[in-house]
Amino acid sequence: MQDKDDHSWLKQGSTSSSEVEKSYDDWATTYDEDLVDWDYRAPADAARLLSATVPRDGRILDAGCGTGLTGAALKAAGFSGPIDGIDISQTSLQQAEGHGVYRKLQQADMQQLPLDIPDDAYDGLFCIGVLTYVPDTEAVLRDFARVVQKGGTVLISQRNDLFEERNYASVIEALAKAGIFSNVKVTEPQPYLPGNPDFGAEILVIYAALEVA
Repeated sequence: MQDKDDHSWLKQGSTSSSEVEKSYDDWATTYDEDLVDWDYRAPADAARLLSATVPRDGRILDAGCGTGLTGAALKAAGFSGPIDGIDISQTSLQQAEGHGVYRKLQQADMQQLPLDIPDDAYDGLFCIGVLTYVPDTEAVLRDFARVVQKGGTVLISQRNDLFEERNYASVIEALAKAGIFSNVKVTEPQPYLPGNPDFGAEILVIYAALEVA
C-alpha cells in the first residue's frame, strides 16, 4: 500500500487519468497544508500575470482547480467576476467548494476532449500545475482557446523539464501560426516547489500567457 504522505509520484508525473484522479483524491484533505510547507508560489504568481490582461470582472475558468488554492489566489489578486472550476478529482472539488470563490464546480478529465463547456464562455482560462498530466499539448491548448473568447487569455504553467521535453515552444509557435493564439508571452523558469525535496531548485516552472486570436 502506498504511503499517503509519500508524494514522490509528483516528480514522475503520471499521464494515466485514473492514477492522477486517485492520487489527488487521496491527497485532497492535506493538499493545502503540504503546498504551504513546500512554498508553492505558482497560484499567486500566475494570478498576477493573468491580471495584466484579463479585466478584474472577467469570467474565468480555473482548469484543474484542485482544492481551490488557485481560485483563492485569483480572488486575492482582485478578480471579482465569476470563477468556475473543473478538476479530475471529485474529492478535491469538495474541498474547493469550501473556499467559497467558485460559481460552479464540475468534474472533468482534460484528456477527454472537447470539454463540456460552450465556445467563447470565458474571458480568461487559468491552468496551473496541471499540464504535467496531460501529454497532448496541442489538443488541450486548442480546446482551451475554444472556450475563451477572442482577445481573452489562456494562462498556463508547465514544469521546465516537460516544457522542453514536450516541445512547448514549438507547439505554441505552430498554434500562433495557425491563427489560434497571438501575442504570446513566455516567462523564464521560476521557482515552483522550492520546499519540496524532489523539486527544490532542480525543477522550475514556466508560465505562458496566450492571447486567443
